[in-house]
Amino acid sequence: MKKIQYLLTACGLLLAGCSETPGGDAAQPAPAPVKYVSLRISAAAGTRAGLDGDLRVKFRPGDMIDINGRPYEVFLLDDGSAAVPEVPEADRYEAVFPSAYNFLQQTREGANFKLPLAQFYAGPGTFGHNAMPMYGEATGIDGDKGYVNLTMRTLCGVLKLTLKGSATINTILVEDRSGAPVSGYATLGTDGEGNKILVPGTASSARAYRLVMNCGGAGEGVALNEGGTDFYIVMPAREYASGLKIRITDRSHRAMTVDSPTPRTIRRNVVTETPAIEYAPDADLVFAEYFDACTWGGDYVGGTKGYSPSQTEKQQADGSLAGTTAAGSSTGLEEAPFYVMENAAGTADYSNSWNIAPPSAVNNVTADYIRNRNLYDWTYLYRCAEFQGCLRVGSPTLGRGKIHTPKLANIPAGDTRRAQITFRICYVEGANMTDSFQSWIDKGTYQEVCINGEPMTFTPATSAYIPNAAIGTDGWAEVRLVAGGVSKDTSFNFFERTGTAATTSYYFVDDIEVRLLD
Repeated sequence: MKKIQYLLTACGLLLAGCSETPGGDAAQPAPAPVKYVSLRISAAAGTRAGLDGDLRVKFRPGDMIDINGRPYEVFLLDDGSAAVPEVPEADRYEAVFPSAYNFLQQTREGANFKLPLAQFYAGPGTFGHNAMPMYGEATGIDGDKGYVNLTMRTLCGVLKLTLKGSATINTILVEDRSGAPVSGYATLGTDGEGNKILVPGTASSARAYRLVMNCGGAGEGVALNEGGTDFYIVMPAREYASGLKIRITDRSHRAMTVDSPTPRTIRRNVVTETPAIEYAPDADLVFAEYFDACTWGGDYVGGTKGYSPSQTEKQQADGSLAGTTAAGSSTGLEEAPFYVMENAAGTADYSNSWNIAPPSAVNNVTADYIRNRNLYDWTYLYRCAEFQGCLRVGSPTLGRGKIHTPKLANIPAGDTRRAQITFRICYVEGANMTDSFQSWIDKGTYQEVCINGEPMTFTPATSAYIPNAAIGTDGWAEVRLVAGGVSKDTSFNFFERTGTAATTSYYFVDDIEVRLLD
């Protein structure tokens, strides 16, 4: 059953007054005076830029709105309205909320807006702060009323996802099953009713094929209940004719994928409900890490741009690019068009000590940052950095890295089982193909090794060595390891066997799963 609810959003910008700049020196022609107007933004009571009980988008102190290409802070007034002072008078006014979504004054690949990859859970009955973009335009002053009458309207729709169960959720990832992008650079288009909407660009170098609702917080996650917990995800308004793919991960390192081919239409300004989903991971899946909470950096393997952790607050507010590096570099920060809307610390090393860590590499991320990504209980995350939905292991400047999983605590106590470990891996372009990738397992023995479905000649051992040349640098390779003697005390790790050349000793890893075979 689908229930449709309308988002009622109206923000009128009111002319409160005008002023002029002083004239120039009397001996020289004075420049034309610049007139300024003060704008008032009508708003209902309340301060959250999310949904209230009437499903209206609302502002809070410190919010930034873009007017004619410049960011302005929104100030709330006692009567429930807000003010933006000192806006230059113009024949036409364009406003974008939040201002960080605006690229109106820049022409880059034909796209002038941006939709973030990550949204953050904000509580029951609402979507994340700054997750819903709004746009409004007007020309001139209303002669009868004496002010600029500009109404802000939402540019996206909302998917309401209800989950039942007893787990604590960390992320919810949503993809269009047709493969179309759902975030990144976007253009201002129209829907079938003539309303303005955002259309993600397929040709843009900063596109993403996923939306992630981050529920991790500072490690507490979002606890489900049997009656159902609602999640509101802002999505581009369009017809999803091939349906949606939804992947849910929890704080205990388990996951569930809902691959729904049912056609679904997300309408602008509408909350679209879906049938409730019972969160029930496969019984044999005892560990899963897809790095869905990771959002900094680009999609290195996919060749698209990404988030920049080096953006300043001002750059975040005015939409400036930051983190630009040389073309073809592997940082994933090139031409970063958007940012994670939380106080994430950035990328780099978790503060482990494996071999010798340079002092500059220590404590580059906070504990809350690692907890949010649900990586805090890993034994090692050494010389690692997050990219879009994957992890880079090793550093182009500091040398080889190492990741070491938590123990497989979801295996019942006292059980010793055979298990299958699968993951994807891709080496950086120019990597040393004479080296080998190594995985070591404790409390178990590797019995089989397969690369892209082809078995390698292998003698059972606690370490598996895979030639880098078998993995390659031109896309993801699929690795399958079968191990015996696996228990709740088992863990395993990945690192490069030698890694002598810092600039060529790193790779990307994704989609780690451990499934019981018997």
